Amino acid sequence: MKLPFDLKDIKPGQFAYLTKRKLTNKEGIETGEIIVWKDKGQEKSQYVMKCPFCGDEHEGSALLVKRPYRLKCANCDKSITLPKLQKEAKKK
Repeated sequence: MKLPFDLKDIKPGQFAYLTKRKLTNKEGIETGEIIVWKDKGQEKSQYVMKCPFCGDEHEGSALLVKRPYRLKCANCDKSITLPKLQKEAKKK
C-alpha cells in the first residue's frame, strides 16, 4: 500500500486522526489492512486499504462520523468495519 507520507516521519499532533488496522474476512483470517488519516481542519478522512474479501488495494476519502467506522470496497462493494482497538489488544 502506497501512502503519501512516510509513517516513520510522522510527528505527534501532525494529524487529527491516524490509525492502522488489520482487517479480517468472513472466516476471521487477517487478509486485509487499512490506514486512515485525517488532516487537521479537514472534514473527510483519507484512506488506503487492502480489502480482506477480494484483496483489491485502493485509496479514497470518506466522511467518518459515527463509530464504528465503516467503508465500502470499491471493487467488491462489501461493507468493511474498522475493528475497535480494544478487540485487537485482547487478541494479543
